[in-house]
Amino acid sequence: MTGSSCAIRRPWTILDSRLSWKLMLAHVAVALLTLTLVICAYAIRAIVLHGDDILLGQTVRYDPDFAQSTRLLAQLLPPHLPQETDSPNSLTLLLRDLGSGAVPGSGPLGGSLNEHTGIVVLSVNGTVLSVAGVPELQVGDQLETLPLPEWREAFQAALAGSQDLAEGGPLIRPAADGTVLVSAYPIRDSTGMLLGAVGLRTQPLATAPSSGLAALVTLVLGLGLVIGDFLVTAAIPAVLVSLPASLLLTRRMTRQLRELEAATDAIVRGELDRRVAVLTRDELGHVAERFNLLAIALERLEGQRRAFFANVTHDLRTPLTLIRAHAEALLERAQPRDASMRDGLERILAETDTLSRLVDDLFTLARLEERGLPLFLQPISVEDILADVVETLRPLARRAGRIALSLDVEPGCPPLQGDPLRVRQIVLNLLHNALRHTPEGGVIRLTARREGAHVVVRITDSGCGVPAEILAHPFTRYQPSSDPARGSGLGLAVAKQLLEMQGGEIWIESQRGEGTTVSFRLPVATRDSSAALTIPGK
Repeated sequence: MTGSSCAIRRPWTILDSRLSWKLMLAHVAVALLTLTLVICAYAIRAIVLHGDDILLGQTVRYDPDFAQSTRLLAQLLPPHLPQETDSPNSLTLLLRDLGSGAVPGSGPLGGSLNEHTGIVVLSVNGTVLSVAGVPELQVGDQLETLPLPEWREAFQAALAGSQDLAEGGPLIRPAADGTVLVSAYPIRDSTGMLLGAVGLRTQPLATAPSSGLAALVTLVLGLGLVIGDFLVTAAIPAVLVSLPASLLLTRRMTRQLRELEAATDAIVRGELDRRVAVLTRDELGHVAERFNLLAIALERLEGQRRAFFANVTHDLRTPLTLIRAHAEALLERAQPRDASMRDGLERILAETDTLSRLVDDLFTLARLEERGLPLFLQPISVEDILADVVETLRPLARRAGRIALSLDVEPGCPPLQGDPLRVRQIVLNLLHNALRHTPEGGVIRLTARREGAHVVVRITDSGCGVPAEILAHPFTRYQPSSDPARGSGLGLAVAKQLLEMQGGEIWIESQRGEGTTVSFRLPVATRDSSAALTIPGK
């Protein structure tokens, strides 16, 4: 069990990844939403403008191919028009052959000439010369008998000599139900003389109107084609443009956030001089500026605190020395029969020693924080330094309640590498803590063993153990407690910091009611480490 404390920290990579993905997905979602709105607007416009045609099964109202077929037929028919001596049956057979032999084309109703196309040839005076595919007409009928008013209008314009094939012109008109196209074109000979007119009429492909389901399917398919076209022409380019933009934006944001997180971790570690680089001039940049102001204020307060402790510890040493000197002088002059006075003076000396150690700890801590505490590392005999501390504290242990101190150093235990003065201070602090928490008649055992490349020293007392709330953070200084005997935690905090400066480690094991073991280890001295080294505190 080790007593080193670790800051619980969420890995930045996870946070960075989540934020980047969220921002990129937000950009893509905005692009796709915009395109979806455009597609919906386009679809609504198509439904409003052409919904009736789609739902009622109507077709295109104008087909240029159909009009050109009529004109081409009018140019081919002059040699085949019947003379006064000819029978019109030959022309009718020709028209039927044209319709039956034609292959359905790409027109809106299956092509211009097919077996469903009605063909009518009129003479100049409006008499039907030949007919195919129009059962309502016979040869010899007049123009007025044509079945569709749109067709009659187109023939009248053609017999009047009009050759207008433009959209909306008189030769191409839709029928009333919108499912039949009609056209007519004048027939002229090589001299330009009007010989008659030829007209075409398409037949509906289905006699019954299309069902609502079929119309809905048609509408859905049409919208699907529109959406697919938009996705190919707009959505994919929008996403390709949005992704690099979101990457650049998230990179700027995450860089500033990484700076803030790194600076926060540094502040937690006590590096109050850390500042954040302000990378943006937006809200995140303002947060970084405020963070720097906060760090400056913390550094100023920490400097004031360190100066206060340094001054206080320096000023307390003189009165404590005077109190101790007067108490010792009074104790020497006290008569043996004045037992109560002697007990009082001994208690004053004991409390003075406690205050002196506390002041020493505060002074040491202040120097550690100011990075001005030198260390002189050299080989140290474990047995000698532990024996010296034990003999120094035996009188105090007897006065504290006849507490027994025992020392057990492994035979042949190698010297450790450390500063003799600081190692002695560490052992003294730990033994004083053990004496404070060991009841009268208890035992404190010191052991030293080599474990690998380290020498491990353990101090075990027979006290009441460390409470769970204290054991969770045993090296926190200035711990609040309702029990004055537990102390402020300065001794353990100073011991931990001094050990870490010398490459060591400290930890605590304790069971409630069964005592406490405080262990620390320092590296074994090497052969070339006999020279003294000076290492500044960190």
